Amino acid sequence: MKRLILIALVACSDRGAPARHDGGSAIVKPATADAATTAPSFVGVITAADSVDIAPRFQGVVATIQVRVGDAVTEGQVVAEMDQKSMQEELRAAEAALGAAAAARRQADVDLEDARRKLQLETKAVAQGVSPSVNVDEAKLAVKRAQATVQKASSTVAAESSHVQTARDHVTDTALRAPSSGTVAMRFKDPGATVASGAPILRIVGQGALRLRFALPPDRAQVVIPGTTVHATIDTIAHPVAAVVRQVSPTIDPASGMIIVEAELASDPAVTSQLRPGLAATVR
Repeated sequence: MKRLILIALVACSDRGAPARHDGGSAIVKPATADAATTAPSFVGVITAADSVDIAPRFQGVVATIQVRVGDAVTEGQVVAEMDQKSMQEELRAAEAALGAAAAARRQADVDLEDARRKLQLETKAVAQGVSPSVNVDEAKLAVKRAQATVQKASSTVAAESSHVQTARDHVTDTALRAPSSGTVAMRFKDPGATVASGAPILRIVGQGALRLRFALPPDRAQVVIPGTTVHATIDTIAHPVAAVVRQVSPTIDPASGMIIVEAELASDPAVTSQLRPGLAATVR
């Protein structure tokens, strides 16, 4: 920035005081290059202000995708469905595990009841003098072990019950819906693909304003701050488009080693009507 200011000052000084040569005659100097053309440029892209990735909450197989790139969608519209077969298999496995846990809990209850009965018998025998007192101590320990087993079995039943409920939710929640109105911008998967939980299948961009996003070297982070005006050159627009920086990432992107900056484009309808998400831009 200091270099640009110096270039401008030198240019103004040259125009204000022409050089003299050979008896005071003025020498016409060539025009100084425009500072804007020498300013550093950065690679940017036009993005939607609002975008959302449609992804399942659980791992499964994509059954159908009901929209294509460029289709307009409305809030709540079903855009894709997951295969119910794998979800039903998950439910059956969870129900079987719950059955086994419940059986183990019943067995633990029986063992606890038996341990308590033996404690009563040993206590009575000791009182009658027909059994040593150490038998009572051992019977008490057996009761404590049986109680711990019941607690463990109860925890297992609770965990498996939660798994069953989750599996039931998956079976009834295979339809993926658009959270808001917009346009399908990207399609990441096709029917038949296995996707992990949270892996995007579609991307939907909103119908609101557009943003200019570009990458900035870390050594320029102190120059481009919120409120700074930048200009973007876009192939489809005749003149550079002005934008005001709104957000500067506080961290460096690990993939590119750059700082991501987001700017708000000028609200001129004649300009914004020509812009589309994904357009490349050169930012100065």
